[in-house]
Amino acid sequence: MSNVFDLSKVSRLVDGQHPARILVMDTNIIMNNPNPNNWSVKGGGQSIFVVSHTVVLELVSIRQKKGSKERLESSHKADIASKSLANLFGQGSIADGIPVKEGWVISVPSPKRAELDPELDQLKDIMDVVKPSDTKLLLLTRECHQLFRSTPVTLLTGDWDLYNVVEAQGMPCHLSRSFPIEGLKEATAIAAPVDWDKELAEAQARIARSSIRVEATLTGRQVASSWLVTGSKPFMMAQGYGAMRAGNDVRPFLWTIPFYPQTIEVRSSDDDEPLANLPPIHLDFFGRDDFEQDLFDAIADRLLDCANLTFEEGKPTLQSPRSVMEMLLYFEYLLKHGASEGALEELRQEVKESGGVIDYWTDWIIDAENEDERYACLRGLIEAVNSVWEIGETYTFGIARGQEQSPPE
Repeated sequence: MSNVFDLSKVSRLVDGQHPARILVMDTNIIMNNPNPNNWSVKGGGQSIFVVSHTVVLELVSIRQKKGSKERLESSHKADIASKSLANLFGQGSIADGIPVKEGWVISVPSPKRAELDPELDQLKDIMDVVKPSDTKLLLLTRECHQLFRSTPVTLLTGDWDLYNVVEAQGMPCHLSRSFPIEGLKEATAIAAPVDWDKELAEAQARIARSSIRVEATLTGRQVASSWLVTGSKPFMMAQGYGAMRAGNDVRPFLWTIPFYPQTIEVRSSDDDEPLANLPPIHLDFFGRDDFEQDLFDAIADRLLDCANLTFEEGKPTLQSPRSVMEMLLYFEYLLKHGASEGALEELRQEVKESGGVIDYWTDWIIDAENEDERYACLRGLIEAVNSVWEIGETYTFGIARGQEQSPPE
């Protein structure tokens, strides 16, 4: 496997500051600990905290989640974390590293799709169990682990699935929810060459053997019946059928997902009130429910994630093409102009002045600096719209056995 991340500025910071360690941050760690000045490790020494662009965009995506109480709580946490990072980014150049109380925070840009896609294609079984964004963190950790041979590199996460997959690669990973980090087992980077293609292939084989395969097919999507609407804002209902496969055991089920369309348009002051009143996702296994609640919840969570927009490879979205275009435009805007509290309102005003989303997207592509950037922007738009879950399409994913439990407090 080749190197796909640009780590030149991380390398410059390591050479200039000689940190005690490098910590690659997962999204859930930042959501639970939004203040970078509280990030620390018991044991002394300064740390470099690596925050990838993928994590920044995932926070933006989670902010858009509506529905259950748990999802609203996640949205609130992501909102606080995004604002905290925006405040940090305003204190210097995040690309070069910004000092915090216990070290430095630095961002790593997302790789080019042409370089990243071949790497992800080789890790499909892993991506079926953990999210594509988590697979990118795995690749980022691996590359840091290989490059910085004299500095310990550890991935920090609160996700059991990701923890187990990363540990299976022989790369240090620490499972936690809060700071200061205690009991961090640090080892210097690999002292001898490792055949990463072989290691990842073996990990994929282990995951394929141990995971439960789930198939879900969409059969319908429409506005919810009026008797289901508890507030002034109508919502959508998507439904379909599926099958859970564990060895020779195949369990069919029906599913129904309520969700709100996502948009950048201004909402009225009373629009937020009914958003928490959505009915829960419904899974019907026809009475064959003699399996762990954690497995049931894991399947429900993976399906419910499709009601949101994450633009992750291989995962469909139940949102409309227009919602996809609007939210992708918001993400692109944040990448170009940086995250800030006023970013959404600024984008709304620019879209209004341009004549609408279609005209704004046209100008955005035409005004790209060069042909390569225009091509990448247009390709990203087409791929995002193509991710819309069409009637009759089947979404397949995996759930790792015994990994549905919660991380330690």
